[in-house]
Amino acid sequence: MTQDTDSQADMNNSHPSEVIETSFSHFLSNLKDLLLNSYAKFVLKKAAFYLVVVFFSVSLVFIIIESMPGDPVAVMLSSGNPPPGADLDALADIMRRYFGLDKPVHERYFIYLGNIFSGNLGHSFHFYPVFATDIIQYYLPYTLSLAIPVLFVSFFVGNWIGARAAYLKGKLNESSYFALVFANQLPPFWFGLVIIFLYVLIFQSIPPIGAATQGTIPSLSISYFMDLVAHWILPFITLLVVYVGAWATGMRSMVTHEMDAGYVRYGEQLGFKKGKLMSYAQRNAILPQLTGLNMVFNGIIGQTLIIEIVFGWPGIGLLLYNAVFNYDYPLIFGCFIVIIVIIVVGNFLIDILYGFIDPRIRTGHG
Repeated sequence: MTQDTDSQADMNNSHPSEVIETSFSHFLSNLKDLLLNSYAKFVLKKAAFYLVVVFFSVSLVFIIIESMPGDPVAVMLSSGNPPPGADLDALADIMRRYFGLDKPVHERYFIYLGNIFSGNLGHSFHFYPVFATDIIQYYLPYTLSLAIPVLFVSFFVGNWIGARAAYLKGKLNESSYFALVFANQLPPFWFGLVIIFLYVLIFQSIPPIGAATQGTIPSLSISYFMDLVAHWILPFITLLVVYVGAWATGMRSMVTHEMDAGYVRYGEQLGFKKGKLMSYAQRNAILPQLTGLNMVFNGIIGQTLIIEIVFGWPGIGLLLYNAVFNYDYPLIFGCFIVIIVIIVVGNFLIDILYGFIDPRIRTGHG
């Protein structure tokens, strides 16, 4: 404490240039320590890699959308109500200039990149004069509220079922496991249609489609929340049943391998309960499962976008579907960019989490 006080007093009595030089040397020292840290280098390499991925992904999106056949101005004019006797050709030219569609492709590309960094993709063609980013902000929480719970619930439930099927055996555990493995091979969009058919067959009524019952006003009330959950549960179950089997398969294989390990055999000789030994085996088998989080997360995002169309869930997938049919370029750009960012940020966070769990990554031996 006395030493810190003396050093602070010395800095107060020093010349400003000396204080700046000292602070700069401390900054360089801290930066050097950071760059020499193996885990920090791992995070920086991942961040640089994902930045490159984002750049090439958004560039590819621009190329694909610019290659789409059709004229968005013609679609806007056909869906709108132009004044009687208006010169449609002149009006189309004005609209192209207004939306920047008359510029060369390379100029539109740089404008597109600038809009991404500014966070403003311009007005939506179909919902003019609403900004595309405002529309996406409304739809995005619905996609995340479906994809993220499916990822975590399927991870924990699938690993638990897989571990029980490997270690505890029994007809019930084996039957549950093989049923989930079979469900994992089902196309989610087809399984969603089957669930809708079964719902109509059992309840003799139309299943809850969309985000809420027609005429319901969004609010913070319990009744609105329960109505929202009633519409959310069917697409959630569809994705959950499909993806639980993926985790169960991997965990069953890993726990089967761990059962032959020496510590499990020794625990059996000491009289440990099966549940306790299974928890030890599952803890050691969970690390390879974490490496698959990235791949499964990417798959869940892609299937969520399709399931939203099947159930009318107002997420990014349904918004993108409608935007493509309306040639709404700003909205298509925005939806794809959001999907890319969700996948990249999700993968980056999973990589960081894996570094915390696996000490080999932190020490540079992984």
